Amino acid sequence: MDKDHNFDCRQVFERETGAAVPFSGTRWIFADVFKKSELRDVLDAITITFAVMQQKGYHQQALSWRAFVGRTMHEENVGYRLDEKCVAHFHVDQEFERNRASTLSVLELPHFGAVRASFEDAYRHLDSDPQDTKAACRSIFESVETIAKLIVPGADRLTRNLCVQKLKEACVDTAPDDATEREVLANMFTSLGYWVEAMHDYRHGQRSHAPVSPSEELAVLALSAGTAFLRQLGQSAARMPHLVAAA
Repeated sequence: MDKDHNFDCRQVFERETGAAVPFSGTRWIFADVFKKSELRDVLDAITITFAVMQQKGYHQQALSWRAFVGRTMHEENVGYRLDEKCVAHFHVDQEFERNRASTLSVLELPHFGAVRASFEDAYRHLDSDPQDTKAACRSIFESVETIAKLIVPGADRLTRNLCVQKLKEACVDTAPDDATEREVLANMFTSLGYWVEAMHDYRHGQRSHAPVSPSEELAVLALSAGTAFLRQLGQSAARMPHLVAAA
């Protein structure tokens, strides 16, 4: 890293994060952040380095930096991915990412705004340092509950009974006119009902003096299943007359 990059990155890093660049004998060396700082500061430094290069007009260097860091994360099996702005996000595997991205595309309609906000919050909580796995589970539940209330006007809350009765009926009615597909889809709402019932353990208060959060492994399972259900509900909702008219 040249002297200009070192100074500019240090200035932005300390201003944006509030953390200090390590002092090495006679001067501050921004690159030492990657060797001596906490993980959250290292991830911020990756993004800041990219942004400074872009701002200074070193676009090819910035792209090379992003490619290098992304390749290193992949080779070292680091649980993060980089987006187009070189911001690090929690990463499980490609299927987890495809599930998230494909569901976001379904929620682009304006009347899904609140659903999308809760959905994005769920993944943001999983991204945070430290992770807030309980908030992630609550947010994915909230996104499913919100879309369920759009599909079933007048529904007070998301319950197992709502899933296997009114929600199932409304969604199956929008499915292709194929008996087998409709039967399989209807049976899927039994699984959704059990997911809803299980999530209530984190949705509501627990019998414990100390906060109890789900493990990362369980949170990933909860988000993966909830995201898949949400995508199907969104696809069904997009074909419902009362929601199409409101769009």
